[in-house]
Amino acid sequence: MKKFFAICIICSLCYACKPGVPDDVIQPDKMEKVLLAIHIVDGYIGVQPKPDTAKIIASSYYKGIYKKFSIDSATYIKSLDYYYNHPDLLTKMYEKVMKALEEERTRNDKRIDNEAKEEQMKYAAKHTQALAVLKDGGRPKFNFDQNPFTMFFSSY
Repeated sequence: MKKFFAICIICSLCYACKPGVPDDVIQPDKMEKVLLAIHIVDGYIGVQPKPDTAKIIASSYYKGIYKKFSIDSATYIKSLDYYYNHPDLLTKMYEKVMKALEEERTRNDKRIDNEAKEEQMKYAAKHTQALAVLKDGGRPKFNFDQNPFTMFFSSY
């Protein structure tokens, strides 16, 4: 019985001493937020038409991210290197980042759909004309001279 307890204590000490993420590395919760911000900026920079403009924009955005999370580029690179060497942690983080990006995309799609519908309603209200109904001797007479559904487009 004493051997059993000794083995249990030794095993629990070995598992309890399992090292976590070092203090000089960005912790996983914070790193997820940093990665999310970095990937959003990367997506924005990727659609810039001029490479020089993209470089200027990128540096200012990355500096803003580092300032927001109270880190510097060296800490970010060191942390990224650590997580590359621990793919199980990186995979878990990227699952959460991908989920957050998908939620953001869904929110943006809804916002864009709502804006497009509002734009269509404004355009339709501005360019549709009412059908004129004239009374001639007690019976309604419809005027079909103009199509009420015709939209007027400017020529190019």
